[in-house]
Amino acid sequence: TPMDSCANGIVVPSDKLSEGLVRDCELLLTARDALDPNDNVLDWSYYTSMERWQGVELNGTPARVTHLVLSKKGLVGVIPPELGGLEQLRQLKLDRNQLSGEIPAELGNLSKLVTLKLAANRLSGAIPAELGNLSKLAVLTLTRNRLSGAIPAELGNLTELVDLRLGNNRLGGLIPRELLNLKKLDTILLSGGENNLAGCVLSDWYRGHHSLDREGSITPCPDGELVAAPPPTPPAAPTPAPRVALPAPAPVLDCLDSTGLPSPESNPGLLKDCFTLMAARELLVGGGKGLDWEHSVDIDQWPGVALGGEPARVTRLRLEGMDLAGQAPPELAQLDALRELNLSGNRLSGTIPYELGDLRELEYLNLGGNELTGIIPPELGKLRQLKVLDLGDNQLSEEIPPRLGSLTNLEMLSLRNNRLSGDIPSRLGNLQKLKRVRLDGGNSFTGGCLPAEWEQVSPDFLAVLGLPYCADPFAPEPDTGPIIIEGYDIQRNIATQYVEPTTFGERLAELNQRVNTTTLPNLPEDAHNIFLQAGLQTGVAGIIVVALLCGSLLFNLARRYGDQIGPVECFAAAGTLMIVLHSNFEVFLFQSVYIVVWVFIGLGAGFAYTQRQKSAAAPELQKLPAAAA
Repeated sequence: TPMDSCANGIVVPSDKLSEGLVRDCELLLTARDALDPNDNVLDWSYYTSMERWQGVELNGTPARVTHLVLSKKGLVGVIPPELGGLEQLRQLKLDRNQLSGEIPAELGNLSKLVTLKLAANRLSGAIPAELGNLSKLAVLTLTRNRLSGAIPAELGNLTELVDLRLGNNRLGGLIPRELLNLKKLDTILLSGGENNLAGCVLSDWYRGHHSLDREGSITPCPDGELVAAPPPTPPAAPTPAPRVALPAPAPVLDCLDSTGLPSPESNPGLLKDCFTLMAARELLVGGGKGLDWEHSVDIDQWPGVALGGEPARVTRLRLEGMDLAGQAPPELAQLDALRELNLSGNRLSGTIPYELGDLRELEYLNLGGNELTGIIPPELGKLRQLKVLDLGDNQLSEEIPPRLGSLTNLEMLSLRNNRLSGDIPSRLGNLQKLKRVRLDGGNSFTGGCLPAEWEQVSPDFLAVLGLPYCADPFAPEPDTGPIIIEGYDIQRNIATQYVEPTTFGERLAELNQRVNTTTLPNLPEDAHNIFLQAGLQTGVAGIIVVALLCGSLLFNLARRYGDQIGPVECFAAAGTLMIVLHSNFEVFLFQSVYIVVWVFIGLGAGFAYTQRQKSAAAPELQKLPAAAA
């Protein structure tokens, strides 16, 4: 027996060896490459007992695979049709992964299946009618995917169904009346996402805690108009799995063939790119002519795909003007070496995937000339290498995200002919390298001002917006009278970035509503003047307080020891203490003047005090006896 066989005495336990379990083993090992193409998750192999395989459970006599639980494991492949050959499978849970592609019709062969959970993936296409053959199914959850088309009437055959969840997809059409057969149904979820269903449902569903489109076109069926659905058809007999021949090769072999790689180890990055593009193709074909990407052709010959670097990776994807429909694939965010992405001039709909913000090497992004809706994802602000961003001629709405101001390498920005509104974010003034800006067209910006840096950037296109250019942030403002503030200490703060005058003014106005004690004229104005005034006022107040304290201290010392303390000594001590107390002030530049003055006062007064002490000690020395002297 060869080692790469499930009958090698290792993978199938000897005490559970049977033809059926060996067949289950071969099916799972073939399915592994489709579920986990990067070989990052599943530990299934010919050299490990099936009893220790992740997510696999054996039961029965003879033993067979009865449970396959791989929820939330980070799987990024497709659902392999080979799983439909697991004759004794009762639970199949692949939810909360990143699986793409369609739901295989072969899953309808799992006649013993009780639970089927495929929610929270990226599955597309229609719900297979063959799922209606699962006569023992009690739980079916397909929520949070991209499934489209109508709900198949065959689901009305699932008379044991207790939990049915189809919400947050792109389903449409009428709710089949055959669903009225589901008398045991306790939970039903049909709303959410882009579902657009119509028709009526059982009154008990509508009145209960089930998630239905109560504000849309789903209504309770009048009891008098209920029509009994036809009796369920008996499920089709499952197709027996081949005994000798293995199932068709998994997609990983096809991707290897298309790239011409001798093994995954030689270039795993390009293998990953291949799977990513094949998954994206499922969302891009739509109503257009599709993409001629085939496994029989090397990936560097695929239309629109260009490789670069060493080892080779997909660095450019140019699919402009190819009449592509469907959704902009978020899977493209896995092309981590991509530098250029151009999907312009197609008929793509839906929202811009926020995942595109992960393309950290991207320099060119053009999604213009499509039918995209929703907001501009703020995550695009993470594309720090981006030089061109074109989202024009779409149907994007709401405000421009301020995070786009982080694209400091941007040279061209086009958001024209959308439905954007709100203010122009001031952070866009950070885009110092801009050479061309287009914000005109169907947008209706209601306020704000254009960054002053844009006055030399395509002024003809910006003039139609009717917005003024922002004033120089450091220019003095007109004198509108004093702004009175109280309790606002800025002496010990160091400004690290520019604060907009309007924001600073609003803060000062807020403080003005409290008790008014100190007046700073004509604020906000140049920041240096503000810090200078604060430093001088604080310094003068500090001198007065410390002088009074030192004077009191020296007066008590004089009274105790009988020394005569004059004003010179008092100011000398006060100056010395002022130097110590103010030596750690952050606004040193603004207080250095009076500190220097106090240094000289202290030195002079100290010298005068020393001379006075020497003069006072001279007569006493003369009175001493000669011997002592």
